[in-house]
Amino acid sequence: MKKISKFMLAAVASVALAAPAFAWDFSASGSASAAFNITTTKADKDTDAVGSGGVSSDVGAITLSSTNADGANTSTLSYAVDWADSGLDETLSISGSRKVGDWTGSAGASYNLDRPGCYATDNGSSTSNTPAACPAQQSGIDTTALTLTDGTMTIVLGDASHLSSQNVGSGSNAGGAVGFSGDDDAIGARVGGYNGVSLGYAVSDTMSVAVAYQASGDVADACGSGDAVQDGETLYHGIGGTGFSFNGTFGTIGVGATICNAATESKVSTLSTSTATSTMGVGVSMDFGDIDPWISFGTYSSIGTVSKAGVAYVGTDIGLTYALGSDTVVFSSTSSTEISTASGGTAGEAQAKSGMELGYSTAVGPMGLAIGYGSTTKDQKGGVEGYSYSDIEVEMSISF
Repeated sequence: MKKISKFMLAAVASVALAAPAFAWDFSASGSASAAFNITTTKADKDTDAVGSGGVSSDVGAITLSSTNADGANTSTLSYAVDWADSGLDETLSISGSRKVGDWTGSAGASYNLDRPGCYATDNGSSTSNTPAACPAQQSGIDTTALTLTDGTMTIVLGDASHLSSQNVGSGSNAGGAVGFSGDDDAIGARVGGYNGVSLGYAVSDTMSVAVAYQASGDVADACGSGDAVQDGETLYHGIGGTGFSFNGTFGTIGVGATICNAATESKVSTLSTSTATSTMGVGVSMDFGDIDPWISFGTYSSIGTVSKAGVAYVGTDIGLTYALGSDTVVFSSTSSTEISTASGGTAGEAQAKSGMELGYSTAVGPMGLAIGYGSTTKDQKGGVEGYSYSDIEVEMSISF
């Protein structure tokens, strides 16, 4: 593994040294940050609040890249090293675009050269410290997407984020915002990357539409992010879905909307289990000079056709950014409601969540400085009642 990594590093360096002859531009980049934060968490209405925090630091990926441009044709080769939860994460990637006539095609390839630990607790195979064989660094061929466009019509085929969630908000460096699915998904349409095909069309300079189709022979996330299994579907099921999006700018107002529906599909006629999902997102952004407000709205539902088990979400994200010269102030208010047949509380009782973030960012010489405050509350009858969380964080960062 070390020999492969050294070879890749040498290959990128060789391209850099030969840059004048082959017109390849070389660059190296990295980043670092350090923060001090204070958090207070109250698990429920019957427990005392617990404080925590302190000073922490982090470094971003070390990236070596080289780019070649030959008229309208470009190629980019990169090698990145970062630390992930399971060990050292190494990624070798190449991407490029080619133009013939009015059409431009682009694609990319990426492979992980990770080094997960060789103990069971490192690679996730067991909870004990029993030595285990190192797992394969690359579990299979990486997926990709091919894009073909003439500037008006765009076709994307493969694994890509074919639709936008329409979340147009932003937050501070502190934690506090809530969303869908354990707050992992920002409020908007619950969509993500999936294997499918999409067709985008620029109606005018300010308006565009897109239609997308998801097709997989295996059960995958509905529309790229949704809970695809409510009836226990695994073997003998695939998934299919369709989606539509619109984006337009009307003066100083930007409007976007996305709808996506997907369902698991049985490959065996005797199996009737399936899950149907539906999601919608609307985003409105406004440009009023120094003040830029936004509103994001989203819904999501997933239900098993046999078990009738399921979950439904609805949420809003409202806020604004305010420019103070080169500095920025951001305020956001998020809220979501979840109803689930198996929510951990009383079945059918809604879990209400709300979050708030306030942040200020500036620069001190070459350093970025961000100060943020965030808070979260959650409440559900028979479940988490009276949960509260607050976070104050001061962060410095630099990119080089």
